[in-house]
Amino acid sequence: MKRRRLLGLLLVIVGTALLSGCYGKKIYELETQAAHQEDTIAALEDSLAMSRTAIAELDSIVGKESVPYRSRSADMGSRMDELQTRIEILEALVKENRYRISQATLRGGVGVGAGAAMGAGAASAARDDSVMAQASLAQHLFETAYVDFTKGDFESAIAGFSDFVSGFPMTDFSDDAQFMIGRSHFLLGDYDDAIVEFRKVLDNYPSGDRVPPAMYNLGLCYIEIEDIETAREYFKIVVSRYPTTMEAREAQSTLDTLPPPPPPEED
Repeated sequence: MKRRRLLGLLLVIVGTALLSGCYGKKIYELETQAAHQEDTIAALEDSLAMSRTAIAELDSIVGKESVPYRSRSADMGSRMDELQTRIEILEALVKENRYRISQATLRGGVGVGAGAAMGAGAASAARDDSVMAQASLAQHLFETAYVDFTKGDFESAIAGFSDFVSGFPMTDFSDDAQFMIGRSHFLLGDYDDAIVEFRKVLDNYPSGDRVPPAMYNLGLCYIEIEDIETAREYFKIVVSRYPTTMEAREAQSTLDTLPPPPPPEED
């Protein structure tokens, strides 16, 4: 809710202060798209939470070994994976729009100061061109990998996001690219590789906003390789360290569906 109020305020500021100009209009359109995408993300998150609640309720009503339960649980698990993928795609779109906003603003500034730049000499213009070329290359790499991911071409997505991280390791999008490498491996069923890539998010971007989802996805990976106790530990960390996040809610829901831990061994 707080995020939406801040976004609404930003829309008003951008709309009133910049709408008259070419770049202002473009920025306003991108912010409007981002706002719509974030509303859609919120709705998908609610749907994902409802699906997890439904599975938890099934656990308490139907025996886990029954055929109807396994069938319905598998169907709902597939639906949750689809919802999670859609959320990640929309989050990437939002970040892409934010990136385009920054580039539109930068281009606007370059245009206004063109005369001064020429007066300052060719060296300054060359530096500007270099910055713009690097920004364009980064945008191309990220967008191409993102499109591959949305098409389900996860191997190409891994290659593209890896090129982005290698060439631009410390941008606002680097943790997103690293996380998407892990998700691509996960969706390919390469859980050991996914674990390696998700851990890179924790190691290389410990203050980034992809840490909670990386930890949660590590838990999912360990479930897939049948290491339930390690999965449980990751879910507990997400719940305790990031209690207000969507991942914390999902982690708690998943914890509620896991079998109880084994009793401690007697001496």
